Amino acid sequence: MPNRKNDATTPKCHPEPQRRNDDRAKLTKARICNAMVSCLDEVGYREASINLVQARAGVSRGALTYHFPSKEDMVIEVLERLLDPVRGEAGEAGRPLLPPRTTGRGDGLRTDLKRLWSRLVNTSEGRAMFEILVAARTDTALQARISPSLAKYNEQINRSILSLYTAPTGGDDDVVILWTICRTFLRGLHVQERFEVDPDTMDAVMDRFAELIAPLMVPRKTSQEMQDHDEKPV
Repeated sequence: MPNRKNDATTPKCHPEPQRRNDDRAKLTKARICNAMVSCLDEVGYREASINLVQARAGVSRGALTYHFPSKEDMVIEVLERLLDPVRGEAGEAGRPLLPPRTTGRGDGLRTDLKRLWSRLVNTSEGRAMFEILVAARTDTALQARISPSLAKYNEQINRSILSLYTAPTGGDDDVVILWTICRTFLRGLHVQERFEVDPDTMDAVMDRFAELIAPLMVPRKTSQEMQDHDEKPV
């Protein structure tokens, strides 16, 4: 009787089916999260129901609840995905908006602020995040779940900005405070936008704020730039 363990014709176990299942699961989660982002942006947190997200994502109720048993679970996952490209943990789908030398060290704060407004804050994703933050103000359960991620995000952003900028009239604490002011201002534009008739006004407000704050934060010199400066004759 042949030894089946050594039988060359015995099918070998391959990881491909499991990998395909994992890939399908990731794609399904991404579709659901993208649908939730668009719903948050278009109809707001309250109206972004599971039924609406399901229809927008084009998935079955079973598939949706398998990955996200509740709306809150969906929101948590969406928030994590929205934070990742900013804090530098994005994969191929995104990249940090403020990595070292993004601005070339010559463009400065004004360019960074305008980039953040146009590529992050004033986007569907930025407005979706704003909806989540506003909802968490009165939803204590949601607030409790997102607070750790927001605190971690805040620490990472502060470390990132300290690697990029310095304050001519203050220390690192001043840089962090100034950048917090910038972030507060950018998010506040979503509220002010409701008062404005001309949408172009927001761009003008953004430009003027950048002009005001730019002298207070200057690009931090790299070690190579400091070495080049030291080697110059006096």
